[in-house]
Amino acid sequence: MSSLQSWIRRITDNEMPIFGRTVQEVISVSENDDSSAAQLGQVVLKDAAMTSRVLKLANSSYYNPSRQRFSTISRAIMMLGFDTVRSMCLTVALIDSLVQGIHREHLVQEMARSLHAATQAQLLAQQLRDGSPEEVFISTLLFRIGDLAFWCFSDEEGERLDSVMRRPGYDRVRAQREVLGFPLSELSQGLAREWSLSDLLQESLKDPANQDPRTRYLVLAHQLAKAAEKGWHSKEVRSVTEDMAKLAGLSFEEMEAKLHQTARQAVETSAYYGAKAVAQVIPLPPQFRVNGLYDSDEITPTFPEPDPALQLQVLRELSGLLSNQSDFNMAVEMILEGIHRGVGMDRALFALLTPDRKELRAKVVLGDSDDHLRQAFSLHMDSSAAAPVRYVLSSENPLWADRKSPAEIKQHISDAFTWLIGTEELFMAPILLKGRSMGIFYADRAPSGRPLDQDSFDSFRHFSQQANLVINHLADQRAARQLG
Repeated sequence: MSSLQSWIRRITDNEMPIFGRTVQEVISVSENDDSSAAQLGQVVLKDAAMTSRVLKLANSSYYNPSRQRFSTISRAIMMLGFDTVRSMCLTVALIDSLVQGIHREHLVQEMARSLHAATQAQLLAQQLRDGSPEEVFISTLLFRIGDLAFWCFSDEEGERLDSVMRRPGYDRVRAQREVLGFPLSELSQGLAREWSLSDLLQESLKDPANQDPRTRYLVLAHQLAKAAEKGWHSKEVRSVTEDMAKLAGLSFEEMEAKLHQTARQAVETSAYYGAKAVAQVIPLPPQFRVNGLYDSDEITPTFPEPDPALQLQVLRELSGLLSNQSDFNMAVEMILEGIHRGVGMDRALFALLTPDRKELRAKVVLGDSDDHLRQAFSLHMDSSAAAPVRYVLSSENPLWADRKSPAEIKQHISDAFTWLIGTEELFMAPILLKGRSMGIFYADRAPSGRPLDQDSFDSFRHFSQQANLVINHLADQRAARQLG
């Protein structure tokens, strides 16, 4: 019999460390910080598969009923909101962490209940004008994280628990105490503390019977998801629907209709998240049938390929920033995403000079999974490693360097610089504010070893030119607001 603490350590350190890190990264992004949206974008863009899934979710009818197409993570965050995209990230991370679970039958069932409950709880929160329905969604989704993790990673203990649960007269909690020595709800509490999950989730796990409305959304939604497995016309579903209707201030018939529609949304959304097997288990009211569920089993390329259509879309969105008051950090994030995913560059970086112009420091980096590039671009401007940067800033022109570069270019690419960043094949362009150099855009394909080409350089140069237009425009806007 394993202790509760040993299970918490096992899941956190050995079984789900990637999920734990993703949770910490996403939650640590401050909602009140002006750069939070850009920071969230960087978390998403570290993972090509997550980027693809989040964009497909953002363009789904559930999240985007207006069908306004989003081609970049930056734009999705801008239009859908920080909280919505954050909830997408955490859901994708959870599904990816559990997709290869050992006890598939139990795992799929638990995931189906959690996703169904989360969607229903969010409906209640929206109906009651809750300040953060996305927090309710995530807290409901993770309410049974201990059950999910256990059925994913347990081996012999899972077999024994399954056997005991099937005995006549044994309920779930009694069986868990006999086999494990603790109920899985306590494992959920431990993981929520370990990963610093929301106060709402931790308080709800500590006391599910408390009458706080937000806890009520969560608990009732889980009761509904379980009851629906007995049929949408069962007495258990009717009882929960009555409680929900009373809480929401609706008639039984109004609440029932909303719950039925939301069940369909839960099925469709689960499929968009890449959990098609889970979507097929969520019980649907008999009047609904979902055909052609989205199947996201496709393999996302490790390195982005040039995408002219995406380049054009990002450039159009950048042009739109010229007519609106926009956030500088989001603009930079959009530009880098266009270079990274549109031009097809493995790594893309935005770096600024310090106010005294003695150092160059990386501010935003995409495609830099091990943070090597970010660390490399902390340069003293008088060092030999900074020679290419000095050249680009003084010439005020984009640079394409590779083995075929003419001697007048190669002389500026110092050995110290190529050793530091790990390649001699690169693009670099100056950032000019009111005619004065303030930093650079940088991109390369060093991780994949793919060659640079003229089309890619032309596209990179175009993005850097547009970037300078947007950056100067946003600076003018900011100055005008300060004067006003």
